[in-house]
Amino acid sequence: MLEVLEGAEGCWERPGALAHYREPVIAPASPSSVGAAAEAEVSQSRQPLTADAVGAAVAARARELPWPITVVAETGSTNDDLADLARLGAGEQVLIADWQRTGKGRRGRVWTAPPGSGLTLSVLLRTPEISLGARSWIGAIGGLALIDAVASVAGLSAELKWPNDLLVGGVKCAGLLAESTADGVIIGMGLNVSLRTEELPRPDATSLLLAGASNLDRAALAAATLVALDGWVRRWRPSDAESSGLLAAYRAACATVGRQVRVLLPSGEHVTGTAVDIAADGALEVVVGGVRRRFAAADVQHLLSPTLP
Repeated sequence: MLEVLEGAEGCWERPGALAHYREPVIAPASPSSVGAAAEAEVSQSRQPLTADAVGAAVAARARELPWPITVVAETGSTNDDLADLARLGAGEQVLIADWQRTGKGRRGRVWTAPPGSGLTLSVLLRTPEISLGARSWIGAIGGLALIDAVASVAGLSAELKWPNDLLVGGVKCAGLLAESTADGVIIGMGLNVSLRTEELPRPDATSLLLAGASNLDRAALAAATLVALDGWVRRWRPSDAESSGLLAAYRAACATVGRQVRVLLPSGEHVTGTAVDIAADGALEVVVGGVRRRFAAADVQHLLSPTLP
């Protein structure tokens, strides 16, 4: 379903081994599109994350996670680092980076963001009992976890654009990247937390700050995301997308269904139609010229037109 080679408007690059991490430079406050009070919150939000802070935020939710959490100051790609560890036989775990320097996205896209301005994390899951096709649902699970976190911590409503963008106020605020390993999957997430308008890499993006979030605490956002992710994984693992409730939850959260869309195919072709449903395998169903078609891997653009009743 979710061909997820996507990220938030953050920055990822392949740097090498974990031992190469170094402290990032925290972006200073500067004259910007937000007021003085918001600048103080931005400065606080961009202070370096620690594993202790994330662990305390998890404990505050009266939960224990099944994964150890590592927080590093800087890396290229948390997904790539966990893929290296997976090849060495490492178990399930979480890797959070305060800063990812340059990023890889679908179709060779690249983006940047100031250090500390986002939440970038990856989770390695060992899922040998789950088929390769079913593992693609982990992108949906990550998206639903981010919706929970943004609502409970930042006080904002969010929705998903098929296959893997988190929208706040109809604008992209996060992205996800899911990649298979030999016997599992890695889910990476990048959430724009405190980017100012002038720091956005493109005009069709936003951040929690710009959307009017009530809280920009990245440790709390990380904890809420991981707790929600764990809950969904526990329901999905012994079951399937439909009986676990995952399919219904994704359908309810998906802003693409009911919209006029342009579907951009890997071949470079595109078609325009009305998105009408998410299939049981996660494919997007679109009516094109009166014919119902299924798309398992594609990019989608929402067109400016009324949604279906």
